[in-house]
Amino acid sequence: MKWTACLIAASCLTGSAQVSPMKKAAPTAVAANRAGAVVTPEKPAIALQTLGTLEKEMDGRLGATGAGDPCVVLGLTRGLYVNGLGAIFTSEVDLVNSPGRGLFPTTPSPDEKGLIHKRKLARVPQLQQTIRDMVLSLAASPALKLADSDQIVVAVRLVYRPWEDMSGLPGQIVIRADRRGGALKMEVQ
Repeated sequence: MKWTACLIAASCLTGSAQVSPMKKAAPTAVAANRAGAVVTPEKPAIALQTLGTLEKEMDGRLGATGAGDPCVVLGLTRGLYVNGLGAIFTSEVDLVNSPGRGLFPTTPSPDEKGLIHKRKLARVPQLQQTIRDMVLSLAASPALKLADSDQIVVAVRLVYRPWEDMSGLPGQIVIRADRRGGALKMEVQ
């Protein structure tokens, strides 16, 4: 009974409180300039369909890295174009198909962990070469209508399990080049 009386009293107090409508802000010089400016959308330098096609091609290349024991593409490639910067593509990859994924994850034995680590160390140079080839292919692609000053960036983030030994393994590999085919720049982090 006491709780009912408290709730009724509380509702009476808040029932009388009303929110007044917001008042219009005084116009400023910046707001006046924005109001008079007409924004026209630019035609994108790269069509979204073109980016989608390139993304699928890159997923195929990443997934084919390593004969017989290929890399696993976990996060599908995403591409975007930034005006004045260029085309950027990102993906997430597991260097080898290692246990620990799925509904019933398992932790491998210490010997298996060592073998997985060795396989991943051997795969890093292969993945770097695949990314280099992709950047060069994108730079020469007629589908990408980029300015000569634009860059092409491919960044691959490597995914590891909590039980993995990550010594000597990178967290991500980023390779970029100018559209006109300048020197490749690689960052291994």
